[in-house]
Amino acid sequence: MTSVYFIDFFKQDIVIRIATICLALLIGYLLAKASGRAIQRGLAHRLDAHQVELFRRFSFYSILILSILTGLNEAGINLSVLVGAAGVASVAIGFASQTTMSNLISGIFMLLERPFVVGDTIKVGQTVGEVNSLGLLSTLLRTPENMMVRIPNEALMKSEITNVTRYPLRRLEIVVGISYTADISAVQKALVECLSALAVIRKSPAPEFAFKSFSDSAMQVSIGFWVERERSVEALTLAADGIKKSLEAADIEMSLPQRSLHFAEDQRLKVEVFS
Repeated sequence: MTSVYFIDFFKQDIVIRIATICLALLIGYLLAKASGRAIQRGLAHRLDAHQVELFRRFSFYSILILSILTGLNEAGINLSVLVGAAGVASVAIGFASQTTMSNLISGIFMLLERPFVVGDTIKVGQTVGEVNSLGLLSTLLRTPENMMVRIPNEALMKSEITNVTRYPLRRLEIVVGISYTADISAVQKALVECLSALAVIRKSPAPEFAFKSFSDSAMQVSIGFWVERERSVEALTLAADGIKKSLEAADIEMSLPQRSLHFAEDQRLKVEVFS
């Protein structure tokens, strides 16, 4: 029945019908492009680039599909026949594209939720990189080693995402092992004064000293401080150098891993000398 219908269709005014479809496609494409530009201009100052792109694409493809359907209808094609054929095909395609649809839906949710935007540095599992693009199917990261990593959006939705650059300030912490003979209050005074004197470290919140634990070879203490995100590496390097020099100046020993061996009095060690 379907084959007979299409044979009758091509026997009647085929040139006019093709021209009608092409005209509808052309008008629809121009309207879709214009609508996309209007949405981009209207929402650019209200939403971020990802959300604007989502609305632009949705508008573009919606208008284009409506134009195609309108052109087919004006050309006299019975859309119910195509809908029936598309329904059968969609079942087969659906089974074959479950992963693609899952990535697509995850991408839409990521664009709406906005856990990160282009330019942010994120950590996903063991991968750290700057977001280059967030597509509907996958997200592209550029690692510090200048390599590109493609992560499917479905994997992102199921993973824990750490946005390293979301906030302008970052808290850093340095843990130091000091000798058991050291005075903790003197250590605190030396570390706080050292970091408070560094210009790269913010004065508010002030550096925070804390005792961590008694370990096997040392007392573990920490000093936490806040810096601007862009200067975190510089601040960490300057802080480590300043802490070492301040402890040396205060004659406070930084303990190294060590072990003490105790032998019973009635035991002797056999020593052999080889010449």
